[in-house]
Amino acid sequence: MSTKTKPLAPPKDKTFTRNKWIFSTSGIGRDMSYALFSQFLLTYILYTRNVTTSQFVTIGAVLTACRIWDALNDPIMGGIVEATRTKFGKFKPWIFIGCITNSAVLIAMFSNRLEGWNFVYLFVALYLLWDITYTMNDIGYWSMMPSLAKEADKRNQIASMTNLFSGLGAVLGTGLIPVLTAGSYAIGGNSITAYKWMSIIIAAAFIICQGYCCLGVKEERNYKAEKEERIGLKKIFTVIFKNDQLLWATLVTLLTYLMSAILTAFAANYIYLQFGYSGLKVTLFTAFYAISTAILMLFFPKLSKKYKRAEALKISMIISIIGYLAFIIGGTVIPLAYRMPFLCASVFVVGLGQNWFSMIVMIIFTNTIEYNEYKTGSRDEALIFSLRPFMSKMSSALQQVIVTLVYLAIGMTTLTNKISDFEQQANLKQITEQEKLVGIETALQSASGAMSLKLALCMAVIPIILLIISYIILAKKNKIDEEEYDRMLKEIEARKGSSEE
Repeated sequence: MSTKTKPLAPPKDKTFTRNKWIFSTSGIGRDMSYALFSQFLLTYILYTRNVTTSQFVTIGAVLTACRIWDALNDPIMGGIVEATRTKFGKFKPWIFIGCITNSAVLIAMFSNRLEGWNFVYLFVALYLLWDITYTMNDIGYWSMMPSLAKEADKRNQIASMTNLFSGLGAVLGTGLIPVLTAGSYAIGGNSITAYKWMSIIIAAAFIICQGYCCLGVKEERNYKAEKEERIGLKKIFTVIFKNDQLLWATLVTLLTYLMSAILTAFAANYIYLQFGYSGLKVTLFTAFYAISTAILMLFFPKLSKKYKRAEALKISMIISIIGYLAFIIGGTVIPLAYRMPFLCASVFVVGLGQNWFSMIVMIIFTNTIEYNEYKTGSRDEALIFSLRPFMSKMSSALQQVIVTLVYLAIGMTTLTNKISDFEQQANLKQITEQEKLVGIETALQSASGAMSLKLALCMAVIPIILLIISYIILAKKNKIDEEEYDRMLKEIEARKGSSEE
């Protein structure tokens, strides 16, 4: 009597599973820290310091210059990480050193009580240190990810999970910080104390998350003997100008990053002008934008099957413009009792259209890899993908220029100086928390209605202009539609087949 034996199941890769979960979840603290510094630093300065116009311009210029330097500095730090050889590996030393030093700088930035030009000088020094130390951690962390899996499927798993948990960290930071640093829910009763404690709490989360990454992730240390080619700025620009589709896709990527950041960059001050000093309403406003992003990601595959990219770009642009126009109407015409729900609904519509548009741009950008292979015979995937974070940081620099100019144009610092005076008096126990809140509400109510309108127009009109310019560029310059992409793939495969014969 014969017996059949069941085929043995493939052994589970316990090391990969462990690395996948530890590495991806360790991104939560990183992005909470990044959210505090990148999104709320200027708000913290405006609402806890009394700054002159020249001091504010200096701060804005430093923010812009450092963000440009950050984009240019990435390839340099990448080369340093690649050349590192230690018993702890080449990534972990920079992840850990960057995390510890960056956390110290974060706390120092949000805890010092210097005023005037002394604060500006310290701000310049701390911002440069923050940029250097975060780049150490950032490049070390993201450079480690490809080394944890060689198979494409496993790499996709790690990449998707890491982006998911990093996004969760950003959402947690963006949602909690406004509530806990402004208004009646502020930790310690005032923004000065609240930001200090938030920096300490988030720095601790950063260190814990990156600490268990360094302790728990098993890094591959069999370094290649050959020297890998590094991605430098010279090669980046060489590839861009040889690939006309990449050139236009990169420009549109820059514009869409900038477009997406404008609305949320001004959100806190706009909500304060409309509804008073309530961090809870700021969180509610930004939450609807985040929810729209999550919903779009669920339905994006179905939308991609139903609409071709050219049609989807037009529809998503129209949806975004409708949302922005509703946002302007909501802040001016709608009665105050119904204004907040209307604004949340309008930002939800903006999020649907704008994120749909951005995701299509991402696909168009990705397709330039095959176009590059079709035209030059080389894919240059790593180089082309390195352009996306580069453009993200360049758009952040442009965003800072716009924010600085807008606040100067509408006289925002005059209002925030009054509010920061009340915060400082409350911190020194010269007035009660209730007296502080009454004084801030009086200052906000005395602000000209034109200030709120001007800010709303900037939040809506600038993105609409960027959106229309992006659409026009793609409509006139993008040659890689669905049919052309399929044709290129067939041609590439035919070339490979003929070369193997």
